[in-house]
Amino acid sequence: MEAKLVVILVACLLISFSNGGDAQCTVKDLVVAQTTAPTQPGETYPKHVVTVKNTCVCMQLSVKMDCAGFDSSVDVVPADTITPDGDNALCTLNGGRPVYGNGTVTFSYAWSTDISFRPVSSYMECSVAP
Repeated sequence: MEAKLVVILVACLLISFSNGGDAQCTVKDLVVAQTTAPTQPGETYPKHVVTVKNTCVCMQLSVKMDCAGFDSSVDVVPADTITPDGDNALCTLNGGRPVYGNGTVTFSYAWSTDISFRPVSSYMECSVAP
């Protein structure tokens, strides 16, 4: 009888973990995709569109990204989605606000080369529904 109880308890724990009961997000859960549109007449630099997707169920806040050499010949759209930290190495994504679980943040900029925008660090916040 005790063996059945242990098996049931272990099964419940495994189900809880697989449903995100104790989800742990890392910056590896932030997936960056970038496309480049050809330069249009009158434009100096090509437009780059960047999408950062949080593939974890938990939100990630204060996301820092590698953006060495980042500049834009036009305002980043939408504003405050990627801002250099002043150290010429890191940028803050989404003004430090959350990138929600399974959510995305998209922005565009124009420059001669594309930047990798590799996620470097973040804080994870996850709550489990009762």
